[in-house]
Order: sequence, then structure tokens, then C-alpha cells
Amino acid sequence: MSAEERKTELFRSKVFENVLLKNPEISNKVECIEWSLTRENLGISSSYMNLITKNVSVVFHLAASIQFDEPFRDSFVNNVETTKNVVEVCRRMKSLVAFVHASTAYSFCNRKEIDEKIYTMARSYEEFKNIAKLENNASLEITEENLLENRPNTYTLTKAISENYLNNFCRDLPVVIVRPSIVGCTWKEPFSGWNDGNSGADYVAAIGLKGILRSMLCDEAKICDFVPSDAVVNLMLAAAWRKSIMPHRREDEITVYNYTSGSINPFTWRQFSKCLNAHYWKHPSENTFLYPTNIPKKNYYWNRVCIMTQHQLPAMLANVFRVVIGKKPKMMKVHDKVHNNINTLEYFCTKNWKFSSRNMRELLERMSTKDKQCFDFDISKLNWDCYMEDYFLGIRRFVLKEDDSTIARSRKLILMKYYSILLAKSGLLFGFLYILTF
Repeated sequence: MSAEERKTELFRSKVFENVLLKNPEISNKVECIEWSLTRENLGISSSYMNLITKNVSVVFHLAASIQFDEPFRDSFVNNVETTKNVVEVCRRMKSLVAFVHASTAYSFCNRKEIDEKIYTMARSYEEFKNIAKLENNASLEITEENLLENRPNTYTLTKAISENYLNNFCRDLPVVIVRPSIVGCTWKEPFSGWNDGNSGADYVAAIGLKGILRSMLCDEAKICDFVPSDAVVNLMLAAAWRKSIMPHRREDEITVYNYTSGSINPFTWRQFSKCLNAHYWKHPSENTFLYPTNIPKKNYYWNRVCIMTQHQLPAMLANVFRVVIGKKPKMMKVHDKVHNNINTLEYFCTKNWKFSSRNMRELLERMSTKDKQCFDFDISKLNWDCYMEDYFLGIRRFVLKEDDSTIARSRKLILMKYYSILLAKSGLLFGFLYILTF
């Protein structure tokens, strides 16, 4: 698509509906420019480059590849080299007062306690670049055990490399780094529950509501560190404001904001699982596979047993049934895809981190009462019960694309499915007991 076509499609999104009702002409204030983040100077035409360098004063860099299992070379190009390319364009801006870089709270997840600072890494940017072999078009699979530095994937690794690149080579720019944890649905703006389904937790919620996910390795007592997407945006805006009114000095440390909920308003995986089960029955999805059970399993071996009995066996039986009725078997493929994705998430479901939030709290204190209302990111006020209801409804509406009018019918269907499965289990049990008696 062209830039204008992409802009038109973007403004058709439900998230802009209320804004366009109040001001239908607001989209005319948005100027879209065609470019490629992986090209030098972003491939921007000279006319647009002149426009940008003369007029842009604040840059928000949010573009990234969030594929956890991406080969290192691809992840390095998509997350580190793109940051470098954006920085080079920013250096040409004559009025730049803030460059806000979106990272992740888990960039240094190899540490138990994570302060609002950039930690040094065992390798330099140049060494990582040499490992990635950017001149080679073939994707590089990780072969060195210590390349990740005890991180679970290339996403968190390349986010850490990006932070170190900014810290070592970009002190001349007014850089600010914002590190959100798991970004969930909107809390307040433009309405509660909007979601684009990009986080790993969204995937768990979606396949949980579909009754596909029935077991995964997860410690229920650990923190499920959600933060609302609109609150993250508000923090980034406030961080840009704060940076713009402060004199920039090259020798100053780059300001980092950890935006997490665990130390302020904790929410556990046990609570997440209970909410998932409750909303499966309250706001059920259409065409569910099975009804949910207690998904988190703390013991690795018990989880493997549950995967075989609650995932693989039902999937095989479903495939047999589909073949019998003349349909193509697909549930084992779905099962394999689910487990490939779940395996990348289990690391975050079995550990806790202690995140410092001193800078974030200080920023909130410096804001006026009016600004605190307009740009609210005070997560201590978040009611998790209300938020999670909006979250699961949002998954149903915006990720699974299901209309609320189907909820009543879906409730009847899952009750029929529940009693049918219960009847089948009872039949198998009595049949087994009958055989034992003879």
C-alpha cells in the first residue's frame, strides 16, 4: 500500500472512531511519509527530508519486530539497525528536543533486579554486528550458548543492544527510554478494552477463550506484569514533555522509565487464570474447542502429562472425527503452533523481577493536576477486576472479531458442549468399570 492508503486504512480502525466523531477533519493533520526503516536515511526523498529536518521537534521510535523466536540476524536488523537509521535522520533535525525510544522492561531480564539504568553487556555493538554478518543475506541461527547472555530470546537481546547503542553513541541527542512490561488493552482512552492482540498474553487469552489452551508451564504465584496501552502512551508523552523542558547535556545519563505494575499494583498469574475461566463462561467465544480447565501448571513433568492428555489426545480425536465426516484434519497442526508459541512465553510465566520505578514516580509528581488527569499513567489506581473484564471482552471483539450479539448463543453452545463431554466421560468410565467386572 502507498502511505496514503495505509493512512486511510489506519483511520478506519475502531480505535479512532470517537476521535473522528468529534473532529472528522483531524486526519488531515496527519502527514504520512513513505520510507523503509532498514535503509540508510530511511530511504526518504530529499523533499520530505527537508520538511522533516526543518519541522520535526519530537520523535517517538516504536517500530520493532516482536517475534521472540526470530533468527538473530533478522532481529538485529529489525531492532538495532533500524534504531541506528532513525538516529541518523534525527541528527539532521534542527529543532529536536526529545527522542523517545520504546524498549521493554525485559531487555535486561537476565537480572533479578532491574533499575532505571542501561546496563553494560559482555559484547559491544560492533561485536554483535560482526556476529550478525549483515553483509550475508542468509538468516543466522544462534549457535553460541552465551550470545543471549542468559536471556530467553533474540527480541530481549536486541532491545538491550539498542539501549546500549543509544547510550554509547547517541548522547548528543535528547534521548529518553521508556520500558513497558506486558502491554494490555486500553484502560480509559479512547474507550476501555481496545486491543490489537500483539502481546504474548493476548495470544494466551485468545486461545484460552477458544478452549484450545488447557495447560502451560506457569507459576500462579508469580506476577503477571500488565500495563494498559493508553497509559504507556501517556507516559511517553509526559516523558517527551519533561525532556523538552530540561537543558540537554551530553555528559548526562540517558533517562530511563521502567513502566511496570508488579511493585505498585501487583496482579498474579493465578488471578489471570481465574479471570480467564470466569469470562470464558460469562462472555464465551464462538466455535470453542473445549471448555477451560485450570491452565497453569507449576511442575514441568505434570505439565507434560497434561499436554499429552488434554492437548494431544483431544487434537488427535478431533482429527479422526473430521476425517470421518469428510473434512481435512487440522487440530494437530493447531496444537503444534500453539506449543511453539507457548514455549516462548513460559520463561516469563515462571519468574519474578523487581523493577525500580523511581523516575516514573518522580515524573508523575512533577505534573500538574490537570496534566495528571489528561495524561494519566498512575497504575496504582487501576482496578484489576474491571480492567480484566474489559481485556477479555476486547480480545473477543477486536482480536477474535466476534460481535457481542453472539454471546447469548455462545453460552448455550458451550453448555451443550460441556454436558456432552461430561456424558461421554461418564460413558467411558462406566464402560471401563463394566469391563473390569468381567
